[in-house]
Amino acid sequence: MQLQNLSDNKATFVRYNLATDSNAISTPSQALQEYWIASNGIFLRSTRDLIDACIQLNNLALPGLAQIQPYLKFNFPLIPERLVAAMLELAQKVGDQEILFYLAFRGKEWELVIPDQIATATSVKPAEPVDPVYHQALIEVHSHHRMQARFSATDNEEESGKFRIFAVLGEIFTSPAISVRLGIYNYFQLIPANKVFELPPDLNDANRLVL
Repeated sequence: MQLQNLSDNKATFVRYNLATDSNAISTPSQALQEYWIASNGIFLRSTRDLIDACIQLNNLALPGLAQIQPYLKFNFPLIPERLVAAMLELAQKVGDQEILFYLAFRGKEWELVIPDQIATATSVKPAEPVDPVYHQALIEVHSHHRMQARFSATDNEEESGKFRIFAVLGEIFTSPAISVRLGIYNYFQLIPANKVFELPPDLNDANRLVL
């Protein structure tokens, strides 16, 4: 394996690398964020418990370097349909206000948590930002009730700086849909919902036509 690390060897937060070999990213470093410059663009690779991901930040043609292929590796089972249906039902019950859910993988199964929260028609946030359950959660889901299942500018701001999976429910009373994305600190990648959730028959993937 050949690679060139352009960052300080002591750095553990960010590392910059040149992909001089197609297998250069096969072994993760201790850095939270690995930026890779390859012949086909710039990539961000990061790992945490149960997630190993490499996403493409832009598409460039840089001769003399190896190519890197983006990937997503989720080392967990799909969220079962019963939990997805429960979130949709609970979101419908609270009506025209948002609701927040956490999903944590404990032992060998998923646990659905509804944290104490402050919710309005246009926003929702945990009542206790420093919550042990929050730090154990791998996935955050919230509802946009009658609005479309699209991440808002407010969502982008609130979900930046985190490394986890996010989902938003929308049009829950008429044509329920869910949008799912992976957040790697300040970058987001839309992903097919069926890579994370077992979808009930009445819940559509909002991104099914673009992914």
